[in-house]
Amino acid sequence: MTTRARPASRLAPLAALVLAGLAVFVVTACGSGSTTTTTTTTNASKPGHPGGTGGQGKGLGPGSGPGAPPATRTAHPRHNRRSQGPPGATLHSTYPGRIIGHGLAVSGPVQPAELWPVTNGWRISDHRILTAVYAGAVPGHRSTGRLVVFRQNFVRVTQTSDRVDVPGSGPLRVTSAPQGKVNQTAVQRHGTLHFAGANGTTGTLHLRNDSVTVGSS
Repeated sequence: MTTRARPASRLAPLAALVLAGLAVFVVTACGSGSTTTTTTTTNASKPGHPGGTGGQGKGLGPGSGPGAPPATRTAHPRHNRRSQGPPGATLHSTYPGRIIGHGLAVSGPVQPAELWPVTNGWRISDHRILTAVYAGAVPGHRSTGRLVVFRQNFVRVTQTSDRVDVPGSGPLRVTSAPQGKVNQTAVQRHGTLHFAGANGTTGTLHLRNDSVTVGSS
């Protein structure tokens, strides 16, 4: 009886050790499961995943925390397109109407290939537009008089010129035209100038359509 009881007393401490080991294994397994769950939650809240749950974390969602990427843009930015005005500007001062001599006329914008010889001219401007008329002849054909109507728009930054020929007149000269600062805008649209040719021809230039009326003196 005593001999049989000894093995049983030896098994008791062994059973206790086995139970203690099982307890440690269970605790370790539970702790490992908690760690796995925490890791999964952290991965789901990493920034840079559109549509994820990162926006609910502390400093982990898009647009939050130092170094975080910007929040996802939902629409293209719309630029405020303002209407652009003309490229030029108005003049601070104007040119009164006056007949200019050969010196100023020949140094104007009209090239010798367009008008030669140059006799004289006339010019006027308001704050937006300048109109000048240069008188002379067709280059290489002195018997044909020519008037060149030059216009410059300072606001639109444009230049135009019209050539009006008077056959048989010889070189033309402006004899009378609007003077001074009266009606500077209206004169450019509807004014008239008078001219005479070297051969005795006289006539009128109409600025409304750059046409001439010719008569003999």
